[in-house]
Parts: sequence; structure tokens; C-alpha cells
Amino acid sequence: MEHHFSDNDNSAHQIFYQRTIKRIHSALKVDDDVCFIYVQHAFTPSIDFFDSVKDKTAGIILKRSSAKANPAVAAKLKSLFPDHILDGVDRQMISDSTTAIDLLKNITQGRRFAILEYGGYFAPVAKAISLNQDLSDQFVGIVEGTENGLTGSGDGQTLGYNSVAREVHCPIISKSRSNIKQLMDLEIGPAIVECSEQILRQKFGVRLKYWRGQVGVIGLGPVGSGLLEQLNKENIQPLVHDTDLFVAVELAFKQHQLVTLEAILSKCDILYLSTGNCFLAQRPELLGHLKNNTLLILCTSGDVEAGIPQLIAGKHLFKIPSLSDNNIAAYSTKYGTTVKVMLGNDGVGQAPNLTAEDGSSSPANMMSDMEFYALGCYLGSAMNKLPHGRVSDSPGFLQRLIMEEWLDVFHPNTSEKSAAPHTIYRPAPATTNKDNDRKHIIAANLPA
Repeated sequence: MEHHFSDNDNSAHQIFYQRTIKRIHSALKVDDDVCFIYVQHAFTPSIDFFDSVKDKTAGIILKRSSAKANPAVAAKLKSLFPDHILDGVDRQMISDSTTAIDLLKNITQGRRFAILEYGGYFAPVAKAISLNQDLSDQFVGIVEGTENGLTGSGDGQTLGYNSVAREVHCPIISKSRSNIKQLMDLEIGPAIVECSEQILRQKFGVRLKYWRGQVGVIGLGPVGSGLLEQLNKENIQPLVHDTDLFVAVELAFKQHQLVTLEAILSKCDILYLSTGNCFLAQRPELLGHLKNNTLLILCTSGDVEAGIPQLIAGKHLFKIPSLSDNNIAAYSTKYGTTVKVMLGNDGVGQAPNLTAEDGSSSPANMMSDMEFYALGCYLGSAMNKLPHGRVSDSPGFLQRLIMEEWLDVFHPNTSEKSAAPHTIYRPAPATTNKDNDRKHIIAANLPA
């Protein structure tokens, strides 16, 4: 599934961005003074995107995981947008409200602004920003792109927007459950499988399908489900654990049974973790159930997936430098066993697909980038009537606008559009995330 972008691809990307931006501006009557602060991955497609939206970009915080894995992409972004890349700014720095507020004052220079981010970096300080007397009139809202950014790490150390929204005096939009995000998630799981297999071949000289041990998957959310489907396509037939009753029934229809948490931990040599909720750090005794030399493959960063730094700080894991390299980090546990983490040499670990310059290689990434921009424009427009104090969903009319333009540019003959290309849609009433929505975060329901 690896895809290398050609000059023709880049040209089409630029056409898509330019046309969609023009249509967004027309539909929302976007003000010139609105600007955005991004927390974004360092992937090759980001170069064309930021080139298209640089007039409204006040600052870009590159996520350390992908920036470290893709130094050439990070360097290219810094060279092209030297006034926009906020080098050295990370989650820990932003978590201090004084630092975050000073940073925002400096980069926005009195302009109205929205924060568009992956991962809840600004969640701990969102209330302080919205109440600051110098920024409150400028701050039009926040867009969060991930479910993890809404829920936090689950260990109380990394907050998500769900836990702070009531006290934030500006709208917060989640695009984690939008149709466009669902399209992205379809390819993240397979990308993780592909990239992890490349590392296995480099490190151990074996393909995943020929691995003699047992493979397992914990967490069957959108990413985990795509991962499971890809493993099944390769005839790997992993063990699976999730606590969602709907997931259990759905898998039973497909003749794929769930196993208990203790069983999957004790039987698997390779274990994909797709919980997004720090479940090992919440229950470190589970390390005692792991087989010796189990290889953990994370589906997001190690601080919010397994809680690797928290386990180290709590003296549940101890790094073994002699057995660690850039691909695999080895740790001894207090139970006398060894645990290995793929791409964990930094002491945290990250999803293997973040080492690919194109990320998941999904063409839906372009639509997702454009959805960020559209939602930022919406927050800064007179059409924004979203409430404070809760997380709202991405307005459907903006998703439809973006998907229509994407089809028209990349697949002009495959779909008859339901409206003319430049029809201006009006938003439907905003919906909100419901507490009883189907959850795919396993740690919320781990057995006592």
C-alpha cells in the first residue's frame, strides 16, 4: 500500500486545496484577520497543505513523534515556513498556562485565532486561555482531531477536552467522529501492520505472516478494527480482546471469538495495543501476565497508549540499553521478564506508521487537513453559533463540501454529485458528542 507522491500528485493536491479553500471562503464569508495555530504531524503531504494555507497560519507545532521519525520532512517544513514553525515547543511546555498564553500572544499579534490540533496539547490550559483578558476576545475556539485528544490518557496525567470543556469559554469542535476521519481510520490500521512488518524484517529477518509465535490485538476501535482486518487478510488470525459488547457480537458473526485480557497477555509474542487509554500504566500488575520477550506494537504514542514513561517513573519498567536500538527498546519488569517496545528507543514508543514520510498514505489525509482549515474558518465566521461548555461535532455541510471537491478533482467520472460544484450549503443544527455513544476505548471498561 506504500505510495510515493509524484509531481502530478502534488499538482492535483494543490488544485484540490486551492479550489476547496476558495469554496470555504465563499460559503463562510471568512474574515481576513482570523489565523490558526496547528499541532500537526511532520508528513510529506503537509508541505503542500501549509503552502496553501500559510496566509492564515500563525504557528505550527510539529508533533515530536513524527518530526523525530521524519527529520527530512521536518527540516523541509522549517526551511519553507521559518516564520511559522514553532521549533522546540512541545506538550510539556504548553501545559504551563503562562508559557502558553505568552506564546499565543506573540504569534497571533492581536489577530483572532483558533487552535487546530491533534492530541489535546492545549486541553490543560484551554480554560486559562479563554479567560485571559488579553486573549479572550481573540480566541474563537478549538478543533481537536483525535479521540485521544478528547479522552486524555486515562491516567490523569494527560487531560483531554472532555474533562475540561465545561470550564472553557469558547466552542470546541471534535472531528474525531466525522465521516472524513472515519475514511482516514480505514487506512491507519493497515499502515501500522505494513510498517511494523518492515521493522520485523529488518530486525529479525522474518515477515509477520511467518512469525512462529502468536499475534494479538487489544482494542477494536476504528484503528484496531482496520488492523485486525489487515492481519486476517494476511492469514495471521490474531487473538483479540475488547470489552465492548457490540464488538463481541460483531466478531462472533464473523466467526472470530474474543479472549480474556489475561489470556491474550500470556499467550502472545507480538501484541498490538490500540486502546488509546494508557491501560498498562493504569494496571501495572498486568505486566506480570506478559510472556517473556513480548513485543508491544503501539497504535499511537507510548505515553497515551501503554503509558511507557509512567511505568518507568513508577519503577515497573527498567530500560536495558544493551538490547535497545532505534527500532526496539527492551525493558526488564519487576516480575523478572523482558518486554520489548517497537520504536521505543526514546523511552516512549510510537505507532510504526509515524516513521513513514507519508503517514498512513491515505488520500483521506488531504480531506482531513482541509477539514481542520474549514472548521477553523467556521469558528471565526459569523455563522458560528456553537455553544460553550461542551464538545460539538464537525458540521456536516462542511464535510460534504470537502468531499465533493475531493471527488471532483481526483475521481471526476466516478460519482454524480448531488449538487453543483459551487453550491453554498448552510449548516444544519450542530450536534454534540453523547456520553452513551459506542466506545472503543478498552481501558474505560477493564475488568476490576
